[in-house]
Amino acid sequence: MEKIRRIGIPARIMLVLGGLVVIAHIAATLAFTGPQTPLKASLQPALNKYFLGPLDQGWSLFAPGPYSQDEYFLMRACLSPIEVCAGGVAAGAEFSEWRNITEEEQAASAGNILANRSAKQSKTIHGRYWTAAHDLSDKQRQEIASNHIQGQTVFGVELDSAEAKKKFTNSQLDDLRAYERMEKVAVGFATLYAKNRWGDSVSMVEVQMRRDPVTPFAERHDPAGKQSQIFTKIGWRDALAFDEEVLAAWK
Repeated sequence: MEKIRRIGIPARIMLVLGGLVVIAHIAATLAFTGPQTPLKASLQPALNKYFLGPLDQGWSLFAPGPYSQDEYFLMRACLSPIEVCAGGVAAGAEFSEWRNITEEEQAASAGNILANRSAKQSKTIHGRYWTAAHDLSDKQRQEIASNHIQGQTVFGVELDSAEAKKKFTNSQLDDLRAYERMEKVAVGFATLYAKNRWGDSVSMVEVQMRRDPVTPFAERHDPAGKQSQIFTKIGWRDALAFDEEVLAAWK
């Protein structure tokens, strides 16, 4: 009579652990790719660390919504004291030219599939910012495109205050706070870039996120037509302050 082979305890433990890992990965994937909810918002930092690791997977590569546009992060800075910048050109403010940071990063990594991850920082920020901005209402998107300098709040109230809880619903506050975090990232990135290029005289920055539609494959032989560019704009903001250690690491 053939002897029945039983799985040993160590093997059983490994199978259970392996099953738990698979289940956790599937649950995390569903949460990461699913609709925005309060639960997802609370888990987002941990989900980002897991899914947006060294390879920074672009999930939009897959159906049903593959990439159909080129994305660019543009910025410019005011190089005068903030009081002068607030008065504009008439007050003698000096403004930099617009810089397309994404194009500069792409030029540095052209033809190198192993390029340093820093070569796509602006595209990563663009994608996450664009999503946060488009969760806002039309009126709120007009507010973020306006200038808010010298400590002015974008939405007229501090979002962690009791006043904000009276003015907005919990769902609206979730969207506004998610947007505020991404705006600070975008403004901070623009500030670091500006200080590295133009020095410590930078007092304000302005940002534009641009998307250029890509011609569909089926229309590739049609006469070339100028497709409209799509913008999401961050009006003038105070340049963020960074300590010397951060500035040295950036340079």
